Amino acid sequence: MHIHLRQTFKLCVIGMLAGCQSAWKTTLLMPPPPDAIAVSNDKLNASLLKAGNNEWQIERFLNDAAQSRDDEKLAAARWLVANMPGQGFARYELVDKDKKVIPFDPIACGTLAQAQTVLEALEKDHGELDFKVTQFTEDLSVAQADFLTANLDQSLHAWRTNPWCKGMSFQTFCERVLPYRGTNEPLGAWREDVLSRLAPLREHWISENSPSQSVGQSAMAAATAWVAFKDIYYMHPQDQSWSEMCLSKAGRCEDISNVTSFALHAAGVAAASDYVPAWADRDNNHTWDVLLDGNGKGTTGLFNRTLKVYRKNFSPQPDALGSTRAKNEPAAPGWLRGDTYSDVTDQYGATVELDRTLETAPAGHRFAYLCVFNGGDWTPLAWSQVNTEGKAHFSKLRTNVLALPAYFVDGKVKPAGPPVLVREKNEHSWLDGAPESEPAEKKEIEIEIAAVRPDTPDHDTQITRPRLPVKAGAEYTLQSWCNGAWKEVGKAAAPADGSAVAFAHVPANQLLWLTTPDGKKLERPFTVENGKQVFW
Repeated sequence: MHIHLRQTFKLCVIGMLAGCQSAWKTTLLMPPPPDAIAVSNDKLNASLLKAGNNEWQIERFLNDAAQSRDDEKLAAARWLVANMPGQGFARYELVDKDKKVIPFDPIACGTLAQAQTVLEALEKDHGELDFKVTQFTEDLSVAQADFLTANLDQSLHAWRTNPWCKGMSFQTFCERVLPYRGTNEPLGAWREDVLSRLAPLREHWISENSPSQSVGQSAMAAATAWVAFKDIYYMHPQDQSWSEMCLSKAGRCEDISNVTSFALHAAGVAAASDYVPAWADRDNNHTWDVLLDGNGKGTTGLFNRTLKVYRKNFSPQPDALGSTRAKNEPAAPGWLRGDTYSDVTDQYGATVELDRTLETAPAGHRFAYLCVFNGGDWTPLAWSQVNTEGKAHFSKLRTNVLALPAYFVDGKVKPAGPPVLVREKNEHSWLDGAPESEPAEKKEIEIEIAAVRPDTPDHDTQITRPRLPVKAGAEYTLQSWCNGAWKEVGKAAAPADGSAVAFAHVPANQLLWLTTPDGKKLERPFTVENGKQVFW
């Protein structure tokens, strides 16, 4: 019997189901287990409406769960459907400034260097190019009932039968085991295949009565052998599906994190994917998996410096900007506009707060951001509401990081004050030039610069990129950050012997940046402290 649940839910809300006493409807509408996240009929109705022509598949999935007479199965099905809006596959393609797709297959190029060479040639022909989402296919519009039911049955079986799952709450199960996808990869089934690969290990876990943490560590170790990191996938921003990774056996950190999370979900281990959208001491970003304790907390070591660490969730989170910003407000930067991430920076160590009265906000803007310098530009990483006095309060910040307060206006970062060095004990240093009390001769300094980048750890490869010295004979431009922009201080060529480049009349107590035309803006900014170059 095919029943339109959306109509049924609406009737229930307004009290018009007095005569409907069938067993499956009674089961469908009963409250979920006490520790479950409450799911309202309104949220289910919204999901069904969003499903469009695929509504009947989502209804069938809910009907099947209701007819099972399994309270937990029904509650889990309701939770999953209620939180499916916004989940889907994001197709990335290379586009020009007019959003025209430019064919480009980086993996076919062989190596990262070769792919970059091909990309540079394409940009000579088409102008500046970038990877953008050209299509987003929401799960609600395509997910089949059989797929959702199989995922639900397999995840429930793992939660109910694995001895190491005995202390896991229903709420934790829903968020950390039940989800059928990792990120925005193509939709596909993976549990059965992953369970088959883990079968020998599972027998060992059961025979040894292994605790959850040991099971998780073992599953993660197994999964990391299935897909290897390969840097050419930096040029392949579209996340791979499970079947694609089984063929490629390689990917970037997001792909590897997805494979690891698939293994952990299949094993019934509470875990999460944490990420840094932009490092504070180098270019790029990183994602990794974390085993969680009974309170939903967990960390790993950080290889690089960061201002923030975020955690991926399947359900919307109240502390995400997307849950706070009104739809009619100016757009937020990139991923920050989402609502399914949570801030877990304080789980990675001590944090500090930062308060600052900023430059006047543009009309209609009530949010300010702290940006880190990544890939030659400022990337928003933390956000704060700005009060009526123009003051922003940023909380849970990691220290020893360079940041820039800013607004986000018409798709661009607009500086809202001088850069700041976020210090321990809230003793922050603002880089706004030498104080007026300083003698005139101390407001300028002379410096010799021998390197444009320090030794830099790499979280992806687990190795350290060596210090990058100046190149003999190359011309360098020294810039200082002044009044919201980079201002040229001077140009100089590195000596033939490759020793330091010298500059005079350099502003004191300002952020500096030494670049060369072929450096691709990946040189690191620095300050001069006690006569020494300090990179940020």
